[in-house]
Amino acid sequence: MVVLLALAITGSVALADAALMERLEAVKNAAITAYNARDWDAAADHAGRYEAELEAAGLPLAGADYALVAFIGGHAQFEIWKRDPDAFRGDFEEDVVGAMERSLKILQDDPFYKHNVLASAYYEKLRRDHFQDLELENRANWHMLRALMARYEELEDAPRDSEEFTAFAKYLLLYANRAFEMARHSEVPELYLVRVREACRMGFGSRFADRFARLYEVVGFDDGNTRAGVLWQIALDMMNGGEHTPREVLDTFAEAAAETRGQRERAEIFRQMSDFASRQDEHQFKLDAVEYARKAFRLDPDNPEIRVQYGTSLHVLSYAHFQSGRFREALDVAEEAVAFEWEGDEVAYFDLSRAQANFGDKINALVNAEKAWQKARTRFEGDELQPFRQNYVNILRQFGLPRKAEEIELAGRREQGS
Repeated sequence: MVVLLALAITGSVALADAALMERLEAVKNAAITAYNARDWDAAADHAGRYEAELEAAGLPLAGADYALVAFIGGHAQFEIWKRDPDAFRGDFEEDVVGAMERSLKILQDDPFYKHNVLASAYYEKLRRDHFQDLELENRANWHMLRALMARYEELEDAPRDSEEFTAFAKYLLLYANRAFEMARHSEVPELYLVRVREACRMGFGSRFADRFARLYEVVGFDDGNTRAGVLWQIALDMMNGGEHTPREVLDTFAEAAAETRGQRERAEIFRQMSDFASRQDEHQFKLDAVEYARKAFRLDPDNPEIRVQYGTSLHVLSYAHFQSGRFREALDVAEEAVAFEWEGDEVAYFDLSRAQANFGDKINALVNAEKAWQKARTRFEGDELQPFRQNYVNILRQFGLPRKAEEIELAGRREQGS
């Protein structure tokens, strides 16, 4: 009787174990199906049921099947969190990254994919917390770099112009963008000099080689001042992207300038700010452009590009004042524009002569109109020279010198005829 009872108990346990294994297999397959269909709620629910079945049976949270389902559950919970972080009912540390970390400890297949998902989870949480958590920042970087290295090793022999490597290069650029955002706010931005350059080295030879070369250099901007370089590049990308307001772009440039230590480096940022502001329609931006250029000029007065930008911004402002009837302001700005030499300053003398003529300053208006014309003759011809000649002719006639005006016009017709 005892033997029969023991056999009966053993058989019951075996049947129970078989039933449990069938249930676990069914739940695992349901989790996989939902995950592949990107049905995150269902995937998370099935993963939770799988773990509950193990715990109810007194079985350890271990093994390849558990690791697979745990990763599915953690990733699904991450997607649910992303959908509405404020409404998320779980524990991000335990249910999202914790589940995936436990999975990765057991099952390290497909390292690029898994480290990439984990890196994204840590990064998005870090961004949600306004980049204020150094531990999240470190974890995000660790998994990002592990993902990069894993995929780079897989593609070691792949042609750099292949579709696979091009896709990887795009991922490298995504990493660089994230690294720039982290460096912008990090307590230890200098660490990103090494991190970004290592990623850029992986991308050399790809179709984005020029971009990687630029990023490689910019993190070393201002003698290795990584935060300044990162902010500068972010501002440049904002400027060229068209998704931000001009004021947002300029504010980011200003942030970069404030972080920059070198005078010449800061001057270059102000030059770019001036160039960008001068191309905006609102009058205030033209005023700002002059102020940025003044700052650049004070920092690096011998730089020819800065001199040109300073002079050009003054010309744009003087012209705007003149067209709006603000003749005194037009005169003042034009006088500032001829106070130093710069390539293209014939337009400044053009502005100055018009403004002086408006106030009846005959001698100076004539002198500067002729100077503008003579300077322009060394650089232009034909239609490009005509406005300077016409301005001189107009001012000659205005002050009762029609014969001289006719001589200039005749000389112009001869030049055009030849």
